[in-house]
Amino acid sequence: MQTDRPDAAALAHLNAEIRYVRALLEAHIRRLQRAGRLPPPDFPFPGTTVFAPEIESRLSESKTMDALLGELDAESVLALDRARTLGDQLAKAAPDLPLARLRTAFGLTDEEYLVLLVSVAAEFDPGMARLFAYAHDHFERQYPTLALLADCVVTPTGGVAMRWILDPEASLRTCALIQLDNKRKTLPELHRPILSDQRIVRFVQGFAGLDEQLSTVATLDHADRAPTDAILTGQDQGVWDRVMAQADEHLDRPWDLPIIAFRGAEGIGKHHWSRALARRLNQNHLRVDLAGLTAEYGSLERGLRVSLREARLQNAVLCFDSWASVTEAPRVMSDEVGLAPHDERRFNDVCRVFGRVLRGYPGAVMFAIDSLQADPPRLSRPVQVVDLSMPDLPASIELWKRFLPKRMRAPGVTYKKLAQSFRMTPGQLIDAVQEATGEATPRPDGGVQLDYAAIGRAVKRQLRHRLGDNAALIQLDYAWDDLVIPPDVELQMRELIGRYEQRAKVFETWGLGKRFGTGQGLSVLFEGPPGTGKTMAASIVARELDLDLFQIDLSKIVSRYIGETEKNLGKVFDEAERARAMLLFDEADSLFSSRTAVKSSNDRYANLEVNYLLQRVEHFTGIAVLTTNFPTGLDEAFRRRIAMRISFPKPEVAERERLWGSMLTNQQILAPDLDLEDLAYEFELAGGHIKNAVLRAAFIAANRGWRIDQELLRIAARIELKEQGLLVHGSPYDELREHKQES
Repeated sequence: MQTDRPDAAALAHLNAEIRYVRALLEAHIRRLQRAGRLPPPDFPFPGTTVFAPEIESRLSESKTMDALLGELDAESVLALDRARTLGDQLAKAAPDLPLARLRTAFGLTDEEYLVLLVSVAAEFDPGMARLFAYAHDHFERQYPTLALLADCVVTPTGGVAMRWILDPEASLRTCALIQLDNKRKTLPELHRPILSDQRIVRFVQGFAGLDEQLSTVATLDHADRAPTDAILTGQDQGVWDRVMAQADEHLDRPWDLPIIAFRGAEGIGKHHWSRALARRLNQNHLRVDLAGLTAEYGSLERGLRVSLREARLQNAVLCFDSWASVTEAPRVMSDEVGLAPHDERRFNDVCRVFGRVLRGYPGAVMFAIDSLQADPPRLSRPVQVVDLSMPDLPASIELWKRFLPKRMRAPGVTYKKLAQSFRMTPGQLIDAVQEATGEATPRPDGGVQLDYAAIGRAVKRQLRHRLGDNAALIQLDYAWDDLVIPPDVELQMRELIGRYEQRAKVFETWGLGKRFGTGQGLSVLFEGPPGTGKTMAASIVARELDLDLFQIDLSKIVSRYIGETEKNLGKVFDEAERARAMLLFDEADSLFSSRTAVKSSNDRYANLEVNYLLQRVEHFTGIAVLTTNFPTGLDEAFRRRIAMRISFPKPEVAERERLWGSMLTNQQILAPDLDLEDLAYEFELAGGHIKNAVLRAAFIAANRGWRIDQELLRIAARIELKEQGLLVHGSPYDELREHKQES
């Protein structure tokens, strides 16, 4: 648990171990002085020359360790024994002390443990740096080196025996327990300064919380707070049982577990599963964001080594997030065809880094991957992929029962209707309930009750946040009276509404869903000339069904880079499918155009995009409305897959008269004797263009202090025709200049 003060027992043990290092160093300094390998205490120029007796001593034959220790005076031997005994007694009495845990968790040898002690000693003993400088016979070298330890603490030829300690693959460096001074890379590693790591400095004092720097991109969950059961989605009980049984078989050897990659939608329960698995292994759970890790440490490898070190210190299972963000290769351009295929070099490079860092790691590792399409890590250690499925209807009902207790349900709210209305992951469902609860007005007894409207608002806010800049919410201000369409078109729209409302009954209650595994959604094509009311009709359908309508911004969805369009569209479809959202794709022919014969790489990749879109539309379980002015440009396979096609023809005379009349209702701004039938006969305009003409006339009248009369409406309609590129005799603007009215 994180504290703001060091632990007294940890400090006592640390102090005893530092006294041992000091006694060991002082004893050998005295020995080297007597042997002539260091200047005597009264030498006037220490640390400035190479002392001649030192060279003579080094040229002599090496002595054994026993012989060297035999040269120590009795006082030094007694101090060494006393210091070593005290440290051992403290560690034996409390084996969970930080230094003892370090030695055990990382399997350090006596030599490695000594190097670790020496690296942190100068952080606590003010005189230690000066002892290092004197032992080096140079006042600027106030730091430990492996050469110093080998030369002064072990044997004169100890460098050969101890050089392995600083190997990049040895424990001290691969586990980020010490660092070598990168500013002195020209020196042999035997002579490079050994630096302490500030995380280790804090840890040996008893600060047991998460590493301060790593905490910006990681979260530690203790085992006693982890779940013991799964949030299952109805189809994963067998998978859960197998994963837990696997953990039971490896309680004593977690390093033999395969790396487990949990894949599934955001909020599906990947971290719930990984925390439960960690608890089954009697370990804590350390969750690390890979994207933030690279940014925080400047190097993925350095960040991973720090993460693995922290997992050992915390006795935790590691779970990595954001796998796709660090492995997705940037799309590359090709000089020949403009685009090149997906480049997997980055993915392979990341896998190699993980392979190096995880080699020999004695702990359990997991990944939480947010897409079922994302490739899991490819490593020498086995990787087991566990795909988590979206909740089916019975599972959704159970989830609502679990996270929306009966006392919180408003009268009339049923779990079945909630499950049918909102297809959500467990995490999204929990967030929606919490958000709705936070905004609800408490009852006199302090509790709250949630109705469909409150839950629906919370779900919609979540969806808007997740869709981000890829879609815009359309306000649903239109009613049936605002839409002027032929009766058969209105009947088709009401059929669309009925099909959506009865989908659960037909596919689930009646069992037809088993025969129609795909195609259970409603992809609808609204085709017709501009201005015939296609977008208005979509908003009316959404309002009738109480759905949010999101218009997809194709400028942000479609990308010139290979694979990006599919990725963006996949996110839109996934998010819309998990909540009450209806999608509107304007100008769908730009996305679903006919596939072409493959004559170049561009043709092949364009066809792949269309193929992907066809699959997503077919499997989409919500309503996707696609509008087009050019239905003949759509891919034939797409036309076969859509559930309904509704044609919006240009309005006839009677319908045009209704359109003019529906927009000119304020008698105070209108001149008398308007002949709307005459306007309808003269101008074959669609509803959108009539709206533009009325607005134009209104602004002209407001600017000049006029009323809207027949002639002004004719002039505005002629301007609208001209802006459409149609031939108009004379200039309507000349007519406007000649038009006179009384204010």
